Amino acid sequence: MDAGELLAQLAYQKRLPVEAIRAASADRAHAAPIFVHAIEQFVSSDSDRAAHDSLFFIFHLLGDWREKSAYRPLARLMRCSPDDVDGIFGDAITETTHRVMAAVFDGDPGPLYEVILDPKVDEFIRSRMLEVIAMVTLRGEMPRSEAARFLRACFSEIDPRDECFVWNGWQSAIALLGLVELKPLVEEAFARGFISNSWFELRQFERDLQLAMDDPGALARQLDGEYSLFGDTIEELSTWYCFRPEYAKRSERQNIDQSNVLWSARTAVNPYRSVGRNDPCPCGSGRKFKKCCLTADLGLTPFQAA
Repeated sequence: MDAGELLAQLAYQKRLPVEAIRAASADRAHAAPIFVHAIEQFVSSDSDRAAHDSLFFIFHLLGDWREKSAYRPLARLMRCSPDDVDGIFGDAITETTHRVMAAVFDGDPGPLYEVILDPKVDEFIRSRMLEVIAMVTLRGEMPRSEAARFLRACFSEIDPRDECFVWNGWQSAIALLGLVELKPLVEEAFARGFISNSWFELRQFERDLQLAMDDPGALARQLDGEYSLFGDTIEELSTWYCFRPEYAKRSERQNIDQSNVLWSARTAVNPYRSVGRNDPCPCGSGRKFKKCCLTADLGLTPFQAA
């Protein structure tokens, strides 16, 4: 299979391209350089966008394969415009980007630092890359002293000096590593309003910090795979609502007109207006709202369903 055919078969579609993923995995030595080159072309100054529709699956396969040669190109991909990043990853921005980047980490935190400290980068990406710092440190791939130094420096170097989700990842990384010496800085960040109480409360940080202090790595283990390295691409992505058969059937059956979405201007009604995307679904399924009734009832796009 030549490069063009391989990329075409991995272009985003309404179903998980299982056979193309298996074929690429079976010939990883051939496919990995093609994928890395496609990313390099996309992030180059010329911005060759030919592989745009394939980047979602390419990204996850490279994480699945622990492809270290992809680390720096993927870090540059993280620094693309928020619109580009959102168009490629959708909710994978918060669901899997940190797990993939930790899986391809090559031992040099410099590219992660550049993502984190770049105020033009999507704030959710920056937040997750801070958690990558904690993940690779817990795995012994980065000195704890260096992680602590960088996280301390972040307090004065992160921009904006205002409410922004990047600060949520910062406090999360500190808690994951049990860095009690940085607790006063986190308290100051809460006091200044950098971290919104609608996302997280100081008492929750204190609880998480104590848990990590009592048992290093316990917090990461407790969170149901949230901080595990990305695994088998087919196994992981097949659980996403947008790739399950019922999603395709529902989409075909309902063919929802976007003008009739519940929060449209015509009806001005949204029974879920107080429910956050990451909150437990009100239906009681135990799933996150964005993975349950938000997508099932409103017919959102596949990436929104991620």
